[in-house]
Amino acid sequence: MPSTRALIHAPWSASKVATALRCPRLFHFKYVEKIPEPEVAPEARIGKAIHKALEFALHGRPVATATRDARAVLTAEDEQAKYDQLATGIAPFVDRVAQFRRRRRVTRQLVEYSLAVREDLSVTQFYSGDAYYRGILDAGYIFEDDVIALVDHKSGKRFGGAAGSAIGDQLDGYAVLAASAFRHVHSFWLGIHWVADRALEWSTPMPLARVQEKLGPELLDNIEAAALAVDDGPRTNPGGYCDRCAYRDMCPASREQRYDWVEYEDDD
Repeated sequence: MPSTRALIHAPWSASKVATALRCPRLFHFKYVEKIPEPEVAPEARIGKAIHKALEFALHGRPVATATRDARAVLTAEDEQAKYDQLATGIAPFVDRVAQFRRRRRVTRQLVEYSLAVREDLSVTQFYSGDAYYRGILDAGYIFEDDVIALVDHKSGKRFGGAAGSAIGDQLDGYAVLAASAFRHVHSFWLGIHWVADRALEWSTPMPLARVQEKLGPELLDNIEAAALAVDDGPRTNPGGYCDRCAYRDMCPASREQRYDWVEYEDDD
C-alpha cells in the first residue's frame, strides 16, 4: 500500500517524480504552490511545437502542412530557425513509421494517448480522482501478434548517463501503464526518437512478466522515494541545473549560488 505522503501528492507522473528527486523546492513551486513558470525556455517552446507537428503528421496530415501549422505558435525568428532545422527530421520519421507498418500489421495506433493507473496498478481514467500514476504516450503501435511498441520523442540533445537513466524511467513507466491498459499485450518494445539526429533507439523487447514483476514495483518504489524527498518541505538541492530553472529568480539558494559575497581587504 502507498504511504500517506505519496497519496497526498498523487497523481504522479515521470516528470513529477524526477522533479521531486532532483529538487524538492522546485517540486513545491510547481506542484504544491502551483506557481506558473515565470519564464518558459525557448527550447521548451520549440520542443512543444515539434511534438505537435509530429502529432499532426502521425494523424495523417501532410508533413508540410503539419510542420507549418505547428510552427505558427513560434514568433521569435531564432526559435523559428531552430524549429525549421529540427523539423527536417519529421518526414524521415513518418516514412520510417510507414515502412514498419507495412512490415508488421498494426491493429492500433496510439498518438498523444493518455493512460493512468490506481495505486494497485489497475487501469483508470486519466483525470479520475483515483489516478495514482499517469502519462501521455507520444506514439504507440499495437501489432496483430499482441506486441506493443512505445516511442517517446526527444527534441533536445542526445545524451546518456544520469539524464539517459531518467528517460529510461519514463519509458519504463509507459510500459507499466500500457501493460495495465492493454491486457492482451505480451511483449514490449521501448524506443526513443531523437528528432535532431533522425535516430530511433530501441530497447531489447521485454516480456509482460518483467513489466509486472520488475518495472511495476520499481515504479512504486520511485514514487515513494519522491514522496519522501519532498516530505520535509521546500528544501533546495542546488546543482548544475539551477541556471536552467524557470524559477531561479524566486529561489533563495539559486540567488546565493549566483551572487556570492566577496570580502575585500581594507587597504588601510
